[in-house]
Formats: sequence, C-alpha cells, structure tokens
Amino acid sequence: MNKSIYKYAAEAGLPVGLYLTLMAIFLFVSIKIESATSLIFLLAAGFPFLLGYKMRRIAVAEPAYMKVSALWLGGIYTVIFGTLICALFSGIYLVFVDPGFINSMVMNAVYSLEGSPMASEHSATISLMRDAVDAHLLPTGMEFVSTMGWLTCFSGSVLSLILSLIIVKTGTRRKKLIMGN
Repeated sequence: MNKSIYKYAAEAGLPVGLYLTLMAIFLFVSIKIESATSLIFLLAAGFPFLLGYKMRRIAVAEPAYMKVSALWLGGIYTVIFGTLICALFSGIYLVFVDPGFINSMVMNAVYSLEGSPMASEHSATISLMRDAVDAHLLPTGMEFVSTMGWLTCFSGSVLSLILSLIIVKTGTRRKKLIMGN
C-alpha cells in the first residue's frame, strides 16, 4: 500500500473542508443577502457528489481499499478532517467577526414570522423565540460551531456508508464486466 487510509482521508479532507467552509460563508451572509440561502441548499445537494468523488479516488488509487469498511472509514475521516477546517474558520468568524450572528438569525426568523400572513398561528413560537433572545438562552457562537460539527460528522458518517456501498457495488460490477470481456 502506498498510503494509509488516514493519509488519503487527510488529503481529501482539505477540499471537503473548503467546500464546507463555503457553505458556512453562505450561511453567515444569508442574513444580509437572502439569495445566499438558496446557494447553501445547492451546495448541500452537491456535497454527496464531492465526497463520493473523493472516496472513489481513494479506491482507485489503492485497490486494497475497495472494501466497504475501508472506504467507510476513509469517508468518515475525510468528513472529520473537513469539518475541523470548517469549524476553525466558522469559530473565528462567530467569535471575532460577528459574535451576534445567532441572535440576528433568530430575530430575522421572528421578523419573517411576524410579517407572514399566518403570524397569528405562530404567535406562541414568536413569543418563545423572543423570550429566548431576551433571556440569553441562545447558544454561543462556539456552541453553534460545536453542534454543527457533530451534526456534520454524524451525517457524513451515514453518507460515507451509503457511498461506500455504492462505490464497492459499482466497482465490483465494473471489474466483472472487464474480466468477462
């Protein structure tokens, strides 16, 4: 073997981390630029393709890793390394650049709900959100980053399992077709 699965994952983690950071940037500017929200969803839809591409490259570079367990581990570590990169930049932003981001986001949601035609139906939710802001019950920037990091790692783990099953299945099928001809 040329490299360990951890080295492959660390190398793949850099572009994944930059991709996740780009998603975070769009989240942070979505308060000021409403169209940024739709870009977050487009990037989220593209994430499985990026991760699958990186995992497939690991399998092609090292055929010994063309197993579900090895690719799953590689995918998990790729997402962990990428999440660490994103968490670093997000933490810096939320602590030093815009520490009031969470409050702004919640208050933006309150104003949107109040301006909707069904505001009366959401009065309890609006009141609860206002009370949370007033009582300083919202998470800090670092708590938000930590929660998002855990969510990203868990989601990435599940996604890596699904992608590793697909990659191994299609790789095995492709190998049988080549050997049969």
